[in-house]
Amino acid sequence: MNRSVQNNPPSRIVYLGSIPYDQTEEQILDLCRNVGPVVNLKMMFDPQTGKSKGYAFIEYRDLDSSASAVRNLNGYQLGNRLLKCGYYGGGDMGNSAGSGGTEEEKESFPGLPQGVDVNINMTTPAMMISSELSKRSKQEQLQLLKTLQDMARDNSEQFTSLLEQCPQLSFVVAELLLTNGISTVDDLTQLAVQHNPSSATPSQDPKIQEQQRDLLRQVLQLADSEIAVLPDDEKMSLWDLKQRAMRGEFGVL
Repeated sequence: MNRSVQNNPPSRIVYLGSIPYDQTEEQILDLCRNVGPVVNLKMMFDPQTGKSKGYAFIEYRDLDSSASAVRNLNGYQLGNRLLKCGYYGGGDMGNSAGSGGTEEEKESFPGLPQGVDVNINMTTPAMMISSELSKRSKQEQLQLLKTLQDMARDNSEQFTSLLEQCPQLSFVVAELLLTNGISTVDDLTQLAVQHNPSSATPSQDPKIQEQQRDLLRQVLQLADSEIAVLPDDEKMSLWDLKQRAMRGEFGVL
C-alpha cells in the first residue's frame, strides 16, 4: 500500500483502491459491509463515460470498523487485482473527488501530469492526441517511444497499470509508430486482433464485405491533415473509424 495512505491517522473513512473496473457499487458495498457497518460509500466514476475509476471512499460507523477494513481489505484479492485500503486523511467524503488524482495514481506515477478535459462535441480524444503529438519534433517523439519501451521492458507490471489508468496511451503509441514509419496499419491491426480474440471470431463479429474493407483501408490511409479539413460530422466519424480499426474491431484489413 502506498505510504501517503498508510501514514494517515486513524479515521472512520477509508480509501479503497485497485478495484476491478467491472465491479459495481453494490458489490463493493457488500464487500465492505462484511468487515463492519457502513455509513456511506462513495465510488468514483468518470463523469463523461460513466465508467468506474477503480477506487472508492467508505465511511464506517466507528474506528474499530474502519480498522478492521484496513486489516482485512488491504491486499485482499478481488478478481485479478489486489485491493489497497488505508485510512483517508483528506477531510469529508464530499471533497474526496478533487482534481488532484487518486492516492494510488500519485504514488505509482508521481510525474504524471494532469489530464485535459476534452469537449466531445468539438473534438475527439484521438484528434487531441494527434494535435499534441504534431507539436513535438521527430526526435522528441522517438525519445517518448524509447521511454515507453524501456518502461514496458523494465517494469511491465507498472506499465500495464499505467495503460489501465490511461487507455488513451495506447493510441499515443500507435500514432507514434505510424507517423514515424516504424509500423504499418496492417501491423497494428494484426496485433490488435491477436490480443482481442473475440473480434476475430466469425460468430461474434459479422463478416465485413470486401467493398466495405476497401473503404476502411482508404480511410486508414487518409492523413490527419486531410481529415482535419472535412466537415465536423464527417471528421468525427472518420476519427472513430480509425480508432476502432487500430483496436482490431474489424479484424485484419
